[in-house]
Amino acid sequence: MQIESKEIEVYRGRVSELEKQAIQLPIASPDDNAKAIEFKAYLNKLGKEIKAEKEKATKPINEALRKVREWWAPLEMAVESKEKEVGYALLAYKRQIEEDARKKEAQIAARVEKGTMKIETAERKLESLPEVQKTTHTSAGQVQFRKIPQMRVVNEDLIPDKYWVIDLVALRRDVIAGEVVPGAEKYYEEIV
Repeated sequence: MQIESKEIEVYRGRVSELEKQAIQLPIASPDDNAKAIEFKAYLNKLGKEIKAEKEKATKPINEALRKVREWWAPLEMAVESKEKEVGYALLAYKRQIEEDARKKEAQIAARVEKGTMKIETAERKLESLPEVQKTTHTSAGQVQFRKIPQMRVVNEDLIPDKYWVIDLVALRRDVIAGEVVPGAEKYYEEIV
């Protein structure tokens, strides 16, 4: 990487000198203006040159990174897919156990109300009902059942305006094309 360091040092020196020149660049006459235009064009050319040099180094690295990600992506997707499938199966089992327990609890409560089961017997039976632990530790790791808050839109018409996001790209495209959009206008900004 020593060669690249020397190249960067050459550009660093050139840029440093240009920074000094830019600070001392008054524009008070047509000649000064012409010099500034030439200086800006030179800066633009140098910027493109620096970018090209940088891309000589970064493009192969980025291509190699893309290839490595490409190699691993199918495996990662397969594992993620199977992990989700197993997760859904675990949730389905947990829900079934909980539903069965609720039914048995209701049956036990009904028998206690009828008087065909003693309260002590009912308590023992309720304690012996199977339940899925919230966290289970194994040699490979742990699985944890959690409830996390989520949100779903049930009626878009009732959502307040502050939650609607303007599509600025589409808005800009339409306004620049000449379409009249209330609340937006086309204007011209001078740039160099």
